[in-house]
Amino acid sequence: MKMKDMRQRMPGIYEVRLSANQNSIDEINIFLIPGKKGERSLMIDAGFKKRSCLAKMEKVLFTLGITYDKLDIFLTHKHHDHSGLASEYASLGARILMNPEENRHHYDCLYYNHDHGTDEDQYRVLRSVGVTPEGTPEIWEMFMEIRRRVMENRGWEFEVHQFPYMPVMEGQVLNYGNLTFEAVLLKGHTYGQMGLYERKHRILFCADQVIDGIVPIVGTTYPDEHLLEGYFKSLERFKHEFADCTLFPAHREPITDVKKVVNRIIFAYLDKTDIMKHILDRSKRRMTTKEVACLAYGMENIPEDTKEFIKLKMVMSKTFSCLEYLRDMDFAIRTEENGTYYWQSPEL
Repeated sequence: MKMKDMRQRMPGIYEVRLSANQNSIDEINIFLIPGKKGERSLMIDAGFKKRSCLAKMEKVLFTLGITYDKLDIFLTHKHHDHSGLASEYASLGARILMNPEENRHHYDCLYYNHDHGTDEDQYRVLRSVGVTPEGTPEIWEMFMEIRRRVMENRGWEFEVHQFPYMPVMEGQVLNYGNLTFEAVLLKGHTYGQMGLYERKHRILFCADQVIDGIVPIVGTTYPDEHLLEGYFKSLERFKHEFADCTLFPAHREPITDVKKVVNRIIFAYLDKTDIMKHILDRSKRRMTTKEVACLAYGMENIPEDTKEFIKLKMVMSKTFSCLEYLRDMDFAIRTEENGTYYWQSPEL
């Protein structure tokens, strides 16, 4: 196998970069830690549900002498780029490890989770952010087309299929090769995202919590999860407990200047929440999450293509988290009417 397809980041740690050519996230870093002879090996995240990705990973596993019956796959969180192939790997004999909190919800604006829940969850979520058949019919129909694709098994980029897994809890110790990892809760990007911390070598596989050059999405469409507040607390931990670590994110390159990258992300979110606060302060009426999102991110009210539609899905989730944070800080008031959440300034 060509070494360009796999690089050794540190002794006993290999990285493979998978590409998907999708409308959202296009690449992801998959990490492998081969076990000692006769022992289990570790893969961190599963990658996109693409045959090309599976074929590439099978070549890597063969090169490293890793078999599925001795493979553990630690899923940092349950997004399509991280867990797309999880069901496939499980059927081949691999063991999946994941925080059960990643199965909290059946549906949000970002993805479908086939593990549990009902179809009505989608209607409730869309209405909660201000996407309704009567108020925003064009956008509603875009979501319904996705629904039809999923129901008819035609596939959708953000679809996450069911798979068996073993629960992992914060602080749990996992040993592979010569490395000893502690499972670390990284609340923010998702409610139950987890990373792996190797204390002796000062390395942290941080998933999507901290990425150089990108402001990770902190997205939810469920009330009272306080996701952005939790994210800020997590980033403070990065600036202190993990400041001297090498971070291995799931996207882009490793990070050594942890404080610089973390501060950039914090300032970006504070700037965006400030923009949303001004939007609410200047508005003379209550606003839906969708309305605030379009203004805060400079988007058209109706997406003109699939790429813009996917962006709207993402920024509505991000906006909901920001508005919840403003509410936590007493800078916004949230009310609910007929299943839709409305936001307004306390000054109104």
